[in-house]
Amino acid sequence: MHKLMFSAAMIALLAGCGGSSSGNSATNASGDNTTTAAGGSAYSIDRVALPGEGRGDYLTVDAEGRRLYVTHSTQVHILDLDTLKPIAAVTGLKAAHGVALDTTGGHGFVSDGDANAVIMFELATGKILKSIPVGKKPDSILRDAATGNIFVFNGDSEEVSVIDPAKAAVVGTIKLPNGPEFSQSDGKGKVWANMEEGNDIAEIDAKTMKLIRTIKLDGCDGPAPLAFDPVNRRLFSGCGNKTMVVTDADAGKVVATVPVGGDPDGISFDVDKKRIFVANRDKSWTVISQDGADKYSVVENMPIDEYAKTVAVDPKTHRLFTSTADLEWPPKPTNGKKWLPNAKSGSFRLLVVSEK
Repeated sequence: MHKLMFSAAMIALLAGCGGSSSGNSATNASGDNTTTAAGGSAYSIDRVALPGEGRGDYLTVDAEGRRLYVTHSTQVHILDLDTLKPIAAVTGLKAAHGVALDTTGGHGFVSDGDANAVIMFELATGKILKSIPVGKKPDSILRDAATGNIFVFNGDSEEVSVIDPAKAAVVGTIKLPNGPEFSQSDGKGKVWANMEEGNDIAEIDAKTMKLIRTIKLDGCDGPAPLAFDPVNRRLFSGCGNKTMVVTDADAGKVVATVPVGGDPDGISFDVDKKRIFVANRDKSWTVISQDGADKYSVVENMPIDEYAKTVAVDPKTHRLFTSTADLEWPPKPTNGKKWLPNAKSGSFRLLVVSEK
């Protein structure tokens, strides 16, 4: 993101909870101010230790199969979604980023950013089946329901690789004007990806595998995370200037902006609860209520562990999942590269956020 061996481990479940502060407001396209709810946090946080070194990235929820896929440096933890006990692991990766699921075929696909490849594995066992070469620095990845294909978003080569899971091969490449970040699909033939450098969204026709248009995100500087509301067809982009921008996916225009925390890198929408969760790097999550298609209000800024920066929601239980580790900061680079922390050995953990 922003630029099979069974793993048997004892899982420690430590309970915790977060408080909150408030005082933000959201503004819709008409300029109306909405208020923020006051009071303590409505959410509790449980922490589950997972084995291995390094930090994590995307998490993927399989709500029907009741599995949770947690990317973690050189591996992917496969957990029971309800008990959070380990089932299997995909190991031997270089830099795991995201996981897409082809449940019909029984296969998973994980983007390996340092290998410039997508690793195909068995969902049941985590056994690696094939390494599929793609573009440079593959990151976000999804399965499009309309075509059944796997879309892989390559940040450094500024393109999308399209994989046919039955063939386990790339069947198309879509060039983009800038490097893609998070992606979403409506399952009806449209795919979107934020482009951080251009401050816009790429819209792709999944069936023709062509770029349709770019949608300018007015008021957004550096969009990374992206979520989608399939009912109202709204796209939610988290921006580096502490803003979430709401876009009408069909009209291609910004309809609302909402203040969020610092350096957001994850976002998830709970359709039934009408809640948006923006995962910031600054020890906070911004919880936002969808009061209408174009009207939003900040419910709370929930304290959470630093760098708990991605988020996935289980639509059945409404629990949310993220990961982080205790951070160790190396000397600040002088070559212009992004300053990123390392993980303290043995500190990687899954966080489970639940409504009280």
